[in-house]
Amino acid sequence: MNKDALLATVIGFGVGLVIAALVFLGPSVFKNLPPIHMPDFSSLISKFTSQKSGPKPSPTPKPNEVLTIQSPLPEAIEGKNESLVSGSAPPNATIVLEGESTENVVVANAEGAYAGKISLGEGKNELIVTSYSKGNIQTQSVIVYYTPEDF
Repeated sequence: MNKDALLATVIGFGVGLVIAALVFLGPSVFKNLPPIHMPDFSSLISKFTSQKSGPKPSPTPKPNEVLTIQSPLPEAIEGKNESLVSGSAPPNATIVLEGESTENVVVANAEGAYAGKISLGEGKNELIVTSYSKGNIQTQSVIVYYTPEDF
């Protein structure tokens, strides 16, 4: 028999004996040890949670006061050379839709919804939407791709 195999067998047998001894004798050994108690952190937790220091959150703008683009989705592939751009903006805001070669001006309704069509050129198109409302100017952009090929 090879020396390495014999050494591995002896070491394995020894490790097995140690594990068997812990399984059979462990409960009686641990029963005689003093019990271990975890510290009580509840008083510390209540102390830190009762303190109300820190910065106050600033009010978030209402959802219809922020310019968003809901359609088309970013990195969308369009099959037509025209795309409908829609989303939400401040109520009654003037919205300018800019494409690679054309632009369109629409007005958001009283709820802040807007929609308008813009022409697309073949390939990558960056559509820029700008809202003008009471001295507040907001801009968002989205990139779409136009290809006349069928998938």
